[in-house]
Amino acid sequence: MQNQGFSTRRPLLDDNTRNLVNRALQQDRDAIDLLFQRYRDRLRSALRKLIGPKYRVLMADSEDATHDAILSALSRLHQFEYRGDGSFLAWLLKSAEYEIIRRIRALETKKRSAVGGIVELDDGRADMIPADQATPSQVHDETELAERIRAALQQLPDREREIIVLRRYLELSTDEICAEMGLPTEGALRALLSRAQARLAGLLSRRES
Repeated sequence: MQNQGFSTRRPLLDDNTRNLVNRALQQDRDAIDLLFQRYRDRLRSALRKLIGPKYRVLMADSEDATHDAILSALSRLHQFEYRGDGSFLAWLLKSAEYEIIRRIRALETKKRSAVGGIVELDDGRADMIPADQATPSQVHDETELAERIRAALQQLPDREREIIVLRRYLELSTDEICAEMGLPTEGALRALLSRAQARLAGLLSRRES
């Protein structure tokens, strides 16, 4: 019954993806693996940008973190089905993000317990981010900005959050976003994106003040 509901409520998924999701809901490991392979690289890149330096430090600790987070998201597909409308990719990213943040907080708790005090993830570990060659203060600023943006994104209406995530973090094309969100025209996409960006800018400004 649930699978039929998913198919009727989610017509924007292409037939192959919809078939894989329906199979994954039945715990078909091959389908889950195929969905993982399809979205892994795009989700990994989006998570890196969305979470910022804390994500990169986590990756230094565990190369399997993204793998586990995406598979965890895929194991909760029934939650996406139940919610109904919405972007499948944006939901997948949000679910994987939740798992990564949970793991980061567990690491922070472990570090505090180990030394008897609070230890910042970026404390003395800028050398773990060779691609950026960032100083500890730069890492701190980038971490703070990423946290502020993530918090502001959580306050947006679902559709506005989704379009920003799809454009800015998952880097989908105009056609891909229209198909993913059921937007009829490029003009409708631009209008929604403009409204979402304006609201996000307002939220960030209020947090700064």
